[in-house]
Amino acid sequence: MPHEPGPHGVPASAGAPAPEERRGALKALVAIGGLACAGAIAVPAASFIAAPAAGSAGAAGGRERWVRVGRLADLPPGEPRRLKVIGEERDAFTVAKDQMLGAIWVIREGEKIRAMSATCPHLGCGIELNDDKKSFNCPCHASRFGLSGVPETGPSPRPMDPLATRVVDGWLEVDFRRYRDGVAELQEIAG
Repeated sequence: MPHEPGPHGVPASAGAPAPEERRGALKALVAIGGLACAGAIAVPAASFIAAPAAGSAGAAGGRERWVRVGRLADLPPGEPRRLKVIGEERDAFTVAKDQMLGAIWVIREGEKIRAMSATCPHLGCGIELNDDKKSFNCPCHASRFGLSGVPETGPSPRPMDPLATRVVDGWLEVDFRRYRDGVAELQEIAG
C-alpha cells in the first residue's frame, strides 16, 4: 500500500516512529525512572535496618570507636577525673563533627588507666564524684558506687559501665560506647 504524501511531499509515516513504538519507549523510561527512585530509597533503608546485625551502626555491634579525651600527663595518679567525650556523631545520612557524645570518669593507677561511663546504668542520670573523692553518686535515685564502679547502694542494676582505654602519643583514647539503661547485663546501643 503506498504512503500518502505529507505537507512537504514526504510520506507521512516515513522517519516517524509508530505510536506503539513511542508508547513502548515511554513505558521503558518510566520503568527505569521508577527503579532508580526505588533504589535511592531502598539502599539507605536496607543498610539502616541491617546495620545493627552487621555491627556497623555507630559504635554498636562491637565496632571500635576510639575517641581522644585528654593528655595522659594531665591525669594525676589515683584521682578520679571527669572528661568530656567529643567526637563525630553519625546517623544514617550525616556526620556532625565536634559533638558532645558524653562524659567518662577516668582513674590513673600507675601505668593502667581505668575509664567508666559517667551515665548511671539505672536511668541515665549523670554520675558525680562525692566530696570525699572515694565514691561516686547518682543524684537522681541515690545510687552510690565505689571508685571501682561497683554499686554500694541504690537501685542501679549493674556497676558503672567500663570502657576500654589506650594511650597514643601521650594522649588518652577511649573506646566510647553507650549501653541500655535499667537492665542488669551490658546491652550496647547505637550511637
